[in-house]
Amino acid sequence: MCSYTSDEAEKLCLHSSFDTYRMCGGNAKEAYLEILSFRQFYRHFVFVEDEDGNRNKRVEKYFDVSAVVDVGCGDTKESR
Repeated sequence: MCSYTSDEAEKLCLHSSFDTYRMCGGNAKEAYLEILSFRQFYRHFVFVEDEDGNRNKRVEKYFDVSAVVDVGCGDTKESR
């Protein structure tokens, strides 16, 4: 996963002290990690728009809930 080449399995995630300030070795990237997902059963109204732009009210019995964590990865070196 963190190794520079695929044949360095024994050195996985081990870098020199020069590389310890980096995470993923590139520019800042964003990713979301889903840690929880469930369906909450609750009777509620939703409005659905049709092709003419009219809104129709509809009764739904549940909604989906997701708890996510924003995982950032990038250069964490302090600027001098």
